[in-house]
Amino acid sequence: MGMTSSRKVKASLVFLIKLLGTSLFLYWAFSQLEDKDSLWLNFKAALRSPGWLLLGLLMSGLTLVAATLRWYILLRAQKIDVSLLYIGKLTLISAMFNIVSFGTAAGDAVKMICVMRRNPGKKIIITMSLMTDHLVGFVSGGVIFLLATWGFGAIGETDSMPVRQAFIAASIFQGVGLLFVFLMFGTATSECLGKFRQKLPRIALNKHIMSVSETLRKFRSRWRAVMISLVASFALSITYYLAFYASLGTIGVNVPMHSIMAAMPVVDVVSSLPISVSGLGVREKTFEFLLSDMAGIQPSAAISASLIGFMFHLFWGLVGGLYLVMDRSVFSAKDRAMLSEQES
Repeated sequence: MGMTSSRKVKASLVFLIKLLGTSLFLYWAFSQLEDKDSLWLNFKAALRSPGWLLLGLLMSGLTLVAATLRWYILLRAQKIDVSLLYIGKLTLISAMFNIVSFGTAAGDAVKMICVMRRNPGKKIIITMSLMTDHLVGFVSGGVIFLLATWGFGAIGETDSMPVRQAFIAASIFQGVGLLFVFLMFGTATSECLGKFRQKLPRIALNKHIMSVSETLRKFRSRWRAVMISLVASFALSITYYLAFYASLGTIGVNVPMHSIMAAMPVVDVVSSLPISVSGLGVREKTFEFLLSDMAGIQPSAAISASLIGFMFHLFWGLVGGLYLVMDRSVFSAKDRAMLSEQES
């Protein structure tokens, strides 16, 4: 009883902290607007733009499809027994959990636990597949950002030193991150792992380190699957960013495509920090900070578009929640053969 009561108190405190953080960041985003009435006018304009609304919902839906394919391919590369339909269900449901959590932690936990229950004894492999899934996502987002910022000259569209510094800092972060990912996979060879075991045997022969090393080595040897997942990841990143491009269209704002592709990776990274529920407030302020200067749009328009873009993804999260209420079979640990038969 005492343990249960303590957990309830902790859960309540976490929930209150989430609400407080979200409220503070939203207040920060809205408090600096001179014309707050324009927010409601923008939302009314969006309702009169069915074409853009449908495009935004379509792009956010395709984001989930691409996310499903990306993780499914990586799981199958490690010979994890799952079906594409099942991973699609988990991805849809995880979108709902991501709405009420810091970053994507809750959604990731749900996906991992469900797949682990149906594949006992493969916890590390499944965990590594999801980590690799995120690494592949980092690569696609980083490449798009660097191409849009430097290849298509998005950084040249601003004279603001803070905005330029933000893009330069983000470029360094993305560049170093990409180098780290390539080095990690590049050194995951039998030869390199053998030298690692010779020089640092105590560390290298740890069962968890060995499992991680072996998983990376398998991914490297199955590079075709990783490349296919990377293609799916580019589709995921692009459709996610296009949902926000459509949100600008709903309020009649025209922004160059490369400006969106340069700004959104930065917005996505900042809003994923565990300081607000679903990045609310943080996303809006970052979106406004970058695009108001780059594209010359009003702060109220930028914040409105950011909220509308979030609502496109929120829609599919609510669909995932509704599906979960109707069918909780994704949480069951049924016999794999029975599951394959039911889902085929």
